[in-house]
Parts: sequence; structure tokens; C-alpha cells
Amino acid sequence: MRRAALLVAGVALGACGTSATPTRSPAAAPSPSSPPATAESAFAPQPPAPATRETRLIARMLPRVVAARGLQAKRPVPGLLLDRAALIAQVKEHVSRELPPEAIRNEGLSLQLFGFVPTEFDYEAAQYRLLEDQLAGFYEPSDGTMYMASDLGDQEAEATLAHELVHALQDGRWNLESRSKYVPGDGDRSEAVSALAEGDATSAMFDVLIASSPRGGTKSALDVPDDVFADQIRGGMDQGPGAGSPHVMRTSLAAPYIYGTLFVHALRRRGGWAAVDEAWDEPPTTTEQILHVEKWLAHEPPLVMAAPPFATLGGGWKVADEDTEGELGTRLAFEEWTDPTMAASVSADWGADRGVLVTSGDRAAYAWRLRYDPAASNDSRAARALRAIKHGAMGPAKATDDAFICRERGDRGPIAIARSGSDLVFVFGPARLTPGKWTSAGDCALARKWTREIAAARP
Repeated sequence: MRRAALLVAGVALGACGTSATPTRSPAAAPSPSSPPATAESAFAPQPPAPATRETRLIARMLPRVVAARGLQAKRPVPGLLLDRAALIAQVKEHVSRELPPEAIRNEGLSLQLFGFVPTEFDYEAAQYRLLEDQLAGFYEPSDGTMYMASDLGDQEAEATLAHELVHALQDGRWNLESRSKYVPGDGDRSEAVSALAEGDATSAMFDVLIASSPRGGTKSALDVPDDVFADQIRGGMDQGPGAGSPHVMRTSLAAPYIYGTLFVHALRRRGGWAAVDEAWDEPPTTTEQILHVEKWLAHEPPLVMAAPPFATLGGGWKVADEDTEGELGTRLAFEEWTDPTMAASVSADWGADRGVLVTSGDRAAYAWRLRYDPAASNDSRAARALRAIKHGAMGPAKATDDAFICRERGDRGPIAIARSGSDLVFVFGPARLTPGKWTSAGDCALARKWTREIAAARP
């Protein structure tokens, strides 16, 4: 689900794994709607001759990226090669500066209550291990520097430079640092902007690499079939040491690159790179707009959704975190319970959602309310989603009927899902977070009462 990308989202506008190197296809011509800048216009007056390997690499690659993407380089981009440990240390410094520590802890705790990661699990350390496996380099907006792993081969270094230098061009035009600020409770909008940034950089990177193919030609990233492209990115996440990470962490890390690129490609097919520039000028506000470009074109807003109440749990409970998953986060969560095709189908027509993590002493619980767009068919959409989850991988249910399913878990408390018209209500827990051994602090009777409280509340 989207929340698993929160740690990475702190640097997602600059960080990208490039272990899935694109297939080299025939060359691409620059989009006629966005004439390429020349090296002379981008770099006049010429800087002194680069003295280090990284500055030489950047000096060679930047004019190619400028030409492919059609954005001017407003300033030189300094580069620094780092070993993997130093590269991750740089990312950690960025995250500590941009994110409060409790945001990472709450994210991991939420995923534990969902059942997507183990209870005895160092989520933050696992995120960094996965990122270290995938990360080849990143552009840091705060200092305008390109950081790159020093152990990359020529092809991977070329792909990394092409991708990250697009971020440098984005930063010069649209100020990535201001757009990537962490705002509590605004996760879906942040993920949408991240997807735009990564999709833009990935699409332009493909163009640069295709243009350097010995076969040449007039093809571009748009000629790579969407399913082939998506499989390449997913395949990269399923290789190497990171392949042992929980599935939700890998899919969340890949999601902005896959769906952001498909969004950018849809725009490029409509109006070239100029259409992508327009998306930056008025960026998508939800991941629903990323997944369905026509919803961005129509400026379709989300419905209003309040956080689920939790009076049923009794006194002493307080909100630890509150956020929106969005359609993309909903799809990724559903993929943990059913197959990807079904997950995409039953997360479509997303209208709004809101989740809340609550705690009381050593107890924790999570509630999530999802609403489909208002239409006669969407009561059946909610019913279909409930059936898909029921027959998926959630596990045997203790209590079940046409509008409610619940399974009791000895370590995390009950997991229950209820349908109320075009809404789905999910509750996870409460659980008692005993060090070394979590235990349930509720049952399906409590879960049914809680889902009814949420369904009856004003949305």
C-alpha cells in the first residue's frame, strides 16, 4: 500500500533504483512540441574542464538529457561518487531532516496491524536495506548535487545519470524541494507528485538510452509496450538481496516509477513533452489522477472523507496518525489479498478514503474507510471488492455474511471488513504490543461493533 513508500517518499523526487535497466531500442527523435535546447544555450559560458570522473560523466550526459527532455539547464550540477554505505547515509540524513521519526514508526506499525509485515520486524532498517539494494543514485534538491554509487557499471551509470539529471532539470524549473515537503495527512497528494516526478525522469531516461542505441531509428520510450516496461521495473525489485523484503514494500517502492511513467506516456501521446510540462504547472492532486489521466484532465477532486471514529474501543485512545491511501494505495493493499488484475478492478472508481492509527498505552488499532464514486453501480463495486478479499488470501473467516467478514488473529487482534452501501470499512486490531510477543486485545464482536460505528458516522 502507499504508506509503505513513506520513508522513500522523503527522497522519492530524487531517489530512484535503476537495477531494471531498459531494453535498448532504436533511437528517439525529440518531441516536436518541445524543441530541444542546445548544449551551447544550456551551458554558456562553458565551465572549466571537469577534473573528476563524476563531473566528466555529468558534463557528457547533461546535454543529452537537455536535448531529450526539452528543459533548459539553469545551473551546473555538481556530482559526487559515494560507496553504498555513504550513499545510504546521505539518504538517511535527508530523511531525518524531512520526516519526523514517529512518521516512520507509525507507518511500520500500520503495516503490522494490516498483517502485511511481521510483528517482530524492524521496518525502518528493512526499508533502508531494500533501498540500498535498489538505489543507484539520487539528486538532492536542497544542495543541487547529483549523488551516485561508485560501483556502477557503465550501462547502469548511464541510466542513473540520465534519470537523476532529469530531476535536476525539474528542480530548476519547478523547485522540487518545495514540492516534496512532508505534510502530515497529505500522503496521497505527495505520492501523486512523486509519481509525476519519477515518471517524467524514467520516460526521459528511456529516450536518452534509446537514442544511444547503435541501431538508431525514430523510436522512443513510447514504443516500449506498457506491460513490458512495468514487468522490467517489477523484475528489478524481485532480484538481489531486496527480493526477500515483504511484498508490499517492494510493490510500493516500484509503484511511482511504473504508474508515474504510464501517466507521463499518456500525456506525451496526447501532446508531447509540452503536455508533461502542463502537468507540472498544475500537478495531479490524487493518485487516482495518476492512474486515470482523464481524471487529471477533468480536474476531478476526491470526495470529502473524515477520519473513522473509534469510541467503540473505550476511553484512553488517541490518534497517532491519520492519512489517505488514495486509489494507488488501495490497489496495492488489495494486491496483498487478491491478484493484481482483480485488485486494479475493485480499486477503480475510488472516490475517497481515510485511515486512522490509534493507540492507548501498549495497545494499537487501525481503521480505514473507503468510498467509491457515487453511482448506482458502485454498491456492487463495494460488494465485489468484499467478495474478492473474502475469497483471496486474507485467511479463513470466523464471522461472515454478505456485508461483513472477520478473522481473529492471536497476535494482532481481529481483521474485519464491512460493506455499507458504496463504502467499505476495515478495522485491524486492537492488539497489545508486548515486546517479543504481540497478543490480541479484541475479538470479532468488538470489530463488528466498531465497523458499525464507523459506517454510521458522517463521512
